[in-house]
Amino acid sequence: MKMASGKKIDKTIYFRGISILLLAALLIAASLSGCTTKNTVNLVKLSPPDMLEQIKLGKIDAFVAWEPFPSKAVESGFKVFMTSKDIWPNHPCCVVAYKIGKADDKTLRALVWAHVKATRFIKNPENRDKIIEYASEFTGLDKRTVSIALQNIKYVEYPDEKEFRHYYEFLKESKILKKSVEELGYESEDSFFNDFLRKDIYQEVIKKLDENPNYVPEKASSIKLGYITGDLHHLALYVALKEGYLNQVFDKVELKQFPNGVAIMEAFRLGELDAAYLGGAPATLKRINDGIEIRIVAGVNNEGSAIIVMGDVSKPEDLAGKTVAIPGFGTVQDFLMRKVLAEGGLTVK
Repeated sequence: MKMASGKKIDKTIYFRGISILLLAALLIAASLSGCTTKNTVNLVKLSPPDMLEQIKLGKIDAFVAWEPFPSKAVESGFKVFMTSKDIWPNHPCCVVAYKIGKADDKTLRALVWAHVKATRFIKNPENRDKIIEYASEFTGLDKRTVSIALQNIKYVEYPDEKEFRHYYEFLKESKILKKSVEELGYESEDSFFNDFLRKDIYQEVIKKLDENPNYVPEKASSIKLGYITGDLHHLALYVALKEGYLNQVFDKVELKQFPNGVAIMEAFRLGELDAAYLGGAPATLKRINDGIEIRIVAGVNNEGSAIIVMGDVSKPEDLAGKTVAIPGFGTVQDFLMRKVLAEGGLTVK
């Protein structure tokens, strides 16, 4: 398939229909089959902290990562090429998941309540100064940087199911998924998502909060809760801790930090966690490919990522011949980058 080059992105119609999704999948398939063209991009995998160091050293030309790393890069003199909102408006990102058999409904009710209370605290404009302070403490960054980063993140209580399934379609079409949901024992994709995206606990909690704003669920004994180090997307967890929501509903809270969602999913596999904040991408991939039995009980955020570039990059075609970093293959950030490359008629080396 020959792609047209020299085409400019119209950001107002960038995400229209599923055609770009299918195009991205075709580009992935082409790269895996060894197909190359002169308009190629060298895609490499790095952790977000390493991305920032490597672009400073000139080892990479661009990267896509979650906040606060894009804002931190801007503070270091680099520029935002596109935000994830420009590429895929309202795209789902992080979620709260639990290991089946490790957390009962009482525990989940307590966890979801603390998460909802924290998310609503974040979204309340009256708490803006306090949220910036918490964000700075949580990430270790200065208040100016986190203040900028917070503008790019939509904190949510439950994921957009339609958009979540859209990402699943990308994984399936691009052959990143190695198994079908039928191989996991589900009759259909609908039955899989009805089980995987568990909404009843969330609906119960918000109903009771609507009826009584002072509602607090029955206290649970303990929880082992994971999250990604310094990930501003997971700010609700820190707020729930600082505002005392977690202590209100748990006798004991044991927090564990991880470098990424893949590491969290491995901890789930080993039975080391009851629940965790992590990306929806590794949660979905590992649930299907590796059969790690988790369910999602809450959303955490939408959007909140960006493509950072050095040099004169003003359109996707300018990335031809460049080295670009992503946090992992099959991640939401990988998908975002491949959509942009597809728009510029570029393929992955």
